[in-house]
Amino acid sequence: MIHVEILRSELEKHRGVRIGETAVVSRKIHTIDPHQPEEVHIIMNSDAGRVFYNRFNENEIIHIDLFHEIAAIDIKKAAEYLKKSMVESGLNNFIDYIDIQTGSGGGRLSGSLNYGLSESLVKDHLNHVHLAGLIPDDRLDMVFFLVDKVEEVIQLQNIELRKVEKIFNEIGSYPIDMSPYATNSDSNLRQNWSNTYDNKIRREAAALIEHFNSIREIEDILDALSRSQVSGDNLYNLKKKYGDMDDIIKHMEQNNFIEKDSNCYCLTRDGIKLKDYFKVNRKELELMLKKFIKNLPKLKNNNGFHIVYSSNRTGLDNKGPLISETFNPANWIGELEINETVKNALTRCYCKKQRFSIDEQDLVSLKRNPKMSQDICLIIDASASMAGYRLRNAKFLAKHLVLNFHRRISVLAFQEREVKVYVPFTRNFSTLDAGLNEIISTGLTPLALAIDKGISYMSSRLVKNPLIILITDGIPTVSLWTQDPIKDAINAASKIAKKNIDFCCIGLQPNKDCLINITKAAKGKLFVVDELNRDVLIDVTRESGQLL
Repeated sequence: MIHVEILRSELEKHRGVRIGETAVVSRKIHTIDPHQPEEVHIIMNSDAGRVFYNRFNENEIIHIDLFHEIAAIDIKKAAEYLKKSMVESGLNNFIDYIDIQTGSGGGRLSGSLNYGLSESLVKDHLNHVHLAGLIPDDRLDMVFFLVDKVEEVIQLQNIELRKVEKIFNEIGSYPIDMSPYATNSDSNLRQNWSNTYDNKIRREAAALIEHFNSIREIEDILDALSRSQVSGDNLYNLKKKYGDMDDIIKHMEQNNFIEKDSNCYCLTRDGIKLKDYFKVNRKELELMLKKFIKNLPKLKNNNGFHIVYSSNRTGLDNKGPLISETFNPANWIGELEINETVKNALTRCYCKKQRFSIDEQDLVSLKRNPKMSQDICLIIDASASMAGYRLRNAKFLAKHLVLNFHRRISVLAFQEREVKVYVPFTRNFSTLDAGLNEIISTGLTPLALAIDKGISYMSSRLVKNPLIILITDGIPTVSLWTQDPIKDAINAASKIAKKNIDFCCIGLQPNKDCLINITKAAKGKLFVVDELNRDVLIDVTRESGQLL
């Protein structure tokens, strides 16, 4: 059947489709904006089986959402109707492997249906029926059967179907919170990793992620240690890339993930399990990493930093203005302007000498214009003194910015006599992570060249509300135009103000005087920190008032 082949083709492309007018089908996560419930977003890089059920393999679970008017469907009547229809059609082998959720509860189709009763789950499903099933590619015809039967059961309960106007297949750049689905359930679709890997492996994976802030770096080290026995002398390349490699080796040796034999290191049996765990559960670990980066708590009392210099340049408000407009019945109403609506109703009823009531003609809706966008160029000092945790924390800031603020981020790093664009402007976390992983610390500090190239790079792009964030632990040691590296850096910084680019500098206390002069020339803000740790870097950007 042609429609089955089309569905199979779209699923292979990690896309979702609309079936009929009311159903959206994919193997991915679906999201809905409450202000535009007629539009459904398919998150192509979030597998439904992995997110909902912690499954090891992707593309096993079919996700169906079928939309209706706001109503609490009788879950038990709906389930009975579906089970009866499946038995009559010879599909009874699949009944135990389909879950259902509505505005009145959910669970396994063949179970008690006394699950999914949390307030958040019930509220989220008042406008649609959610199905998830273990349906292989050779039985995709069953998807159309299920959509047809769910539409029937909704109409049998005298509930109107609702049309899905648009679907969007898109890449998500931030972790999706599906914690409501983590409630107890009788689902047969869930796979429990703990049956395969012990708690020690999972705890260590989480600890390594929290330390490195990057799955790629952990994989690099485990891969290097697994290829062959690695001698202490041969760890030079890893030490060059990860300055605190000695501490990492010590930590992994203490936890029995590596062992030393005749002055050589190799993975133990637990180390091999840890490596396999990262390979099998990479998507879940990525979600764990993003959640950790995104939700880093705020420090109390701004500990660890203070603002040393701030120009009188005014910042921009990142909140889009609210606009009141007369309600149009042809459009979905977003946010209701209550005061104006009541005023209109009072005026109309008074003039017509009627009892107070609110009519459609009185409604006034609110529309918020989109927030202002911003392009941020992060310039990172990658000289030898930044090796290890300092460079890693600077990378962490870049990841935090792209996950929390959904702005375009670019990353330049400078060392010796070279400045390189490691990450062109992007909103994509994976692209950012791959570029950051290539930065290795070495050599001197060509700060003037870094600032000059950062300005040139931003000037060559179409940018909105540009901001340069400079992170350094030293002072300029390489000149550019004269024989004075500091003077050159100040002259380069003066171009930032002339180009109307905002500027934020984060540096250490011993270098304060030099950095003040650079920041004054750029007409920006200087924050002096006790140390370049990740919590402080995040809080500096939060408190600077320069993020839109």
